[in-house]
Amino acid sequence: MKKLNIDNPFFEAMGRFGDVIIVNLLFLLCSLPVVTLGASSAAMYGTFREMEEGTEGSVPRTFFRYFTGSFRRSVLVWLFLLFSGALLVFDVIFLGYVGMNGIWKAVGVGTGCLILLRELVFAWFPAVLSEGEKSGMESLKEAARRAVLHLPATLVMAALNNVLLICLILDVYYVMAVLPLYVVFGFGGTAFLNTKVIRKCAVRTSDAGRD
Repeated sequence: MKKLNIDNPFFEAMGRFGDVIIVNLLFLLCSLPVVTLGASSAAMYGTFREMEEGTEGSVPRTFFRYFTGSFRRSVLVWLFLLFSGALLVFDVIFLGYVGMNGIWKAVGVGTGCLILLRELVFAWFPAVLSEGEKSGMESLKEAARRAVLHLPATLVMAALNNVLLICLILDVYYVMAVLPLYVVFGFGGTAFLNTKVIRKCAVRTSDAGRD
């Protein structure tokens, strides 16, 4: 009887999928206080970056190393993003109540642009923060720079980050259908895919620099 080969691509894929589930659960656990969501997001992206580079050790140990390393740098910026996001959501609800007429139409367009800008910058922010080289505000500025520099990739990442919102816009039924998947692996899976996009951007930038 032929022995099972643990280096088989199938087993490697299943092992990686298990790592995604572990990171997803750690992310949810560490995000419960809400104010720590910035640090837990950075830890998630840092862990997946090491997976891509093949340098990670124990997944929980790697995650908590990034979590503690980015906690202080992330809190104030995350509170700013949380507060600004709450204001934008309030604006959307208010505009839905008063209607998009007259001056409110211009306000609605402005609000939409700010929401898009926020989502594009946030697509890069956790990954930049996990690099550990900059303060929170410096990481935010660098995230904005990369969002513009790699705009097509940024749009893909922002779309992946907002799958739940897209489902909510379509119908609440779709949210209820995909929410259990997010509890198990959805947030981690999104970050895992985004990390692959980010790595491709880095490779293209490196190749362009050599040319």
